[in-house]
Amino acid sequence: MSKQRTWLLIGAFLTALILIAAVFLLLPNRAKLKLSALEPRVIVTPTPGLEEDTVSTPLPSPTMVHIIQTPKPVLPDTAVNLLIDGTPLFALDSRETAKLLLDAYFQRCAYENIGENSFLLKAAIVPELSTVIADGSVELLSYEEALTKLLKNRSLISVQRTLEHAELKLGTVETTEEKTMLLPAGSKLIRRLGAPSRTITLTEWRYKDGIAYKETVTLEKQIFSGSSRTVLIGTYTSALPDREPDPAQGIPGKDKGKLTFLKPVRGTLLSYFGMRYGQMHYGVDITAKPGANVVAPCEGTVVFCRERAGYGTVIEIRHENGFVSRIAGCGALAVEFDEHVKAGQTVAKMPDDAGMTSVVLHYELMIDGIPVNPMYYLE
Repeated sequence: MSKQRTWLLIGAFLTALILIAAVFLLLPNRAKLKLSALEPRVIVTPTPGLEEDTVSTPLPSPTMVHIIQTPKPVLPDTAVNLLIDGTPLFALDSRETAKLLLDAYFQRCAYENIGENSFLLKAAIVPELSTVIADGSVELLSYEEALTKLLKNRSLISVQRTLEHAELKLGTVETTEEKTMLLPAGSKLIRRLGAPSRTITLTEWRYKDGIAYKETVTLEKQIFSGSSRTVLIGTYTSALPDREPDPAQGIPGKDKGKLTFLKPVRGTLLSYFGMRYGQMHYGVDITAKPGANVVAPCEGTVVFCRERAGYGTVIEIRHENGFVSRIAGCGALAVEFDEHVKAGQTVAKMPDDAGMTSVVLHYELMIDGIPVNPMYYLE
């Protein structure tokens, strides 16, 4: 009986031991698996003197954060970083692109907004530029993107330039009036137009990043002193204005020197120079036969030969020393413009219309642009 009882006790003990082991192995192990999979573990170093053990301490579940890593772009083997004073600005696909970019940017900045009479003296990029092999530390830009970025922010690569502006300043023209008996009273003639003084001013402008910051006048010099305008005021009056003038009306002009003057046509003097019936007659009228030869009064060059309102067919011959002959009322012309003629050479014919018995030729002599009495000079 005692042996049988002993074996029963041993069997019961073993059964209990097996049950305890099963519970320990199944339930706690699942919990440990869940904790190890979802919760972090904290390893606590045991206090000296205490038995070393690993303590599993559950922590609050952290908020889950999804981190998406963008893969770095694949750079061309020839890509370079553009460095500004040693600091990378952006990357380009090659050194050749970098050279083209910087040249285009420099040209745009150096030559922009250059106005009329302005000139570029010098221009330079301020910072030190260089390139190194791209390492992915800065963004890769295309040529167009990089140029747009630089132009929008000029301070990234500063360009300094110096322009010179030339300005011509004109002064005022003074007017001088001179009285003369060569002109009838109440008339005016501009003998000399005059010209204003001219002063040139050179101004130097300095720019940085497209903005002017300094102006310096480098030269201011008068290159022409100018001249006054001369206006002749006529004072000539006739004692008998309401009749035909006599041959000695007006005053002679300057001496004719070696020049000799012939009557332009053979005929009779009909009317002289001077005030005639309240109006100024600036030449002499000569009656001649129709078709008669009209000759050059003196050697010279034809400067006009055509119709002119109020005068009919006109020939003007420029002689020496400011003398000019004007022959009006001609018929058929025998000379051309710019032709050189001798004294007495036929230059035209008098009109020869059917039924005419006589025709009138008008002759004026001008000295330096002022009509004078031809009777003082005709031989």
